[in-house]
Amino acid sequence: MIPARSYYMLVSSLPQLPIRFDSGRLPISWPTLRNRLRMLEPDDSEVTRQVGLYFLWDRQPLDRTDNEVIDRYLELMRNSTNHLVRHLVRTRTEMRLIIGCIRLRAAGAGPPKWIDRIVDRDSPLSHMRKHWLDPNFNLGVHYRWVDAFRKQLDAGDMREAQRVVFNERWNDWTHIAEKQTFSFEAIIAYLVRWEIIDRWTSQNADAGKARFNKLIEETLGDYAHPIK
Repeated sequence: MIPARSYYMLVSSLPQLPIRFDSGRLPISWPTLRNRLRMLEPDDSEVTRQVGLYFLWDRQPLDRTDNEVIDRYLELMRNSTNHLVRHLVRTRTEMRLIIGCIRLRAAGAGPPKWIDRIVDRDSPLSHMRKHWLDPNFNLGVHYRWVDAFRKQLDAGDMREAQRVVFNERWNDWTHIAEKQTFSFEAIIAYLVRWEIIDRWTSQNADAGKARFNKLIEETLGDYAHPIK
């Protein structure tokens, strides 16, 4: 059995992130963080590149169809082997689809056809059709954030609704980070939390979009597609 890699120097060089995603500024800029990531072994560096590509895709305007989201999800799950990358893709896709369903129902629409495309029939999402008229689709036990998000959305407070989503992501990845030490997984957890803070502080701001576009162009080269 090949022993897990240790990235003691890299992890030790990363400044501590704020306790909350909305309680402080990023303690390290992207150019500096990118430079630190050069300590990664080539195959691990490739995984972080894939994470960056996913962040880019996820931050694009939300005008894709649900089927497009699911197509991308299935592709990423087929091609990703790292368990934390798979967790990232799965949880964010689930959140996006649940939010889409909340908005559909608020507009008076019925269950979308994509529900039938869910591969894992044991997933709570596969039962949403049956519980379509339940305020939280009977998902409260599995996705506790849904009730709070729906209430903020019903109140017309999009900022607070977004805060609910970001808070759920932050708590999830903070819990994951607490279980890691100097492993590659600790670096993934750091990158995801860094991106959550960056996304929260730059959302709905032209300057923030410009900074992110520059970040992507510097990092991904030909793979970059700037946010409109």
